[in-house]
Amino acid sequence: MLIHADADAFLASVEQRDHPALRGCPVVVGPQVVACASYEARALGVHAGMPLRHALRRWPGLRVAEFRGEAYEAASAALMSLFTDVTPLVEPGSMEEAFLDVSALDGGSVEEAGRIAADLRARARRELGLPVSAGVARAKLFAKLASRRAKPDGLLVVDAETEARVRPRLPVADLWGVGAATSGRLHDAGIVHVADLAGWSVETLVERRVTTAMAKNLVAIRDGQDDATIRLPGPRRSVSSQRSLGRATRQRSVIRDALRDNLLRALDRLGDDPRAPTRLDVHVRFDDGHTFVASGPLGERERDPATLVRKALAALERTAYEDDGRGVAMVGVSLALPPAPRAARP
Repeated sequence: MLIHADADAFLASVEQRDHPALRGCPVVVGPQVVACASYEARALGVHAGMPLRHALRRWPGLRVAEFRGEAYEAASAALMSLFTDVTPLVEPGSMEEAFLDVSALDGGSVEEAGRIAADLRARARRELGLPVSAGVARAKLFAKLASRRAKPDGLLVVDAETEARVRPRLPVADLWGVGAATSGRLHDAGIVHVADLAGWSVETLVERRVTTAMAKNLVAIRDGQDDATIRLPGPRRSVSSQRSLGRATRQRSVIRDALRDNLLRALDRLGDDPRAPTRLDVHVRFDDGHTFVASGPLGERERDPATLVRKALAALERTAYEDDGRGVAMVGVSLALPPAPRAARP
């Protein structure tokens, strides 16, 4: 049995937790574009990706919280630690959600999995101050759909009987990984719900310009054999850090200082990892939401902070941010890492 646990309105919930005056208020996390809206703000019609100035013009009572990357990363680490305290079989999906395999705990029944999920939610609220919604099912698709339906701050358990009843009625457009283009091609073929996949094979779906991987996934979902495998995260492939500048600016010293801080923070996140970065990417997001990335390879064993800061600042200059005309709203850095060495066989 799987649990899909997902913190509600994560960034906004962290702000409401850390700032009691924001609790119960419509809150958005900015600065230029709404990165996250609390459920109070969503009830008004605010959504992520909306230009902040438009949202404030329409709903002047919105409370705006500054984007605090470090606070969200700390909350995410605490949340993942809580998940792994429940079971070591955890597959993170993003910084605020994960699948947990609890099949080996307390008999592995759907009832026990529901109890474990309820306890997990209570602990998240009590220990972390965060609302977490959860869905329980035997496979990932229905666990994810259940947690989505349970929001905000709820729990939904899907037993075998419910799954069998609901599965044929699922719209294919709602299935995991089915985008607008694929959905359109399926609809053109008369496939609107999972039940409509009856009689289709992987080969005939591919003829409709559906990728082979997607065709196999659709057939598996139709047959009730969809993915229930937890994939444990391997060694990380990169470390990164970004910082919102609050108010968009082209001031050279502010942007360079922020980039320097991000580079040193990313290096700090390497910790005891012996691998040296192989590529440096500098990210600059402008006040219109567009992002420019300047990249460059690094020499072997390049871990010297001063050298990396110098190269990051050189990459920043290649973005021509000072001459662009737009203000810089966010600056960040990422360091690509080589594959981890394989463990020696005994």
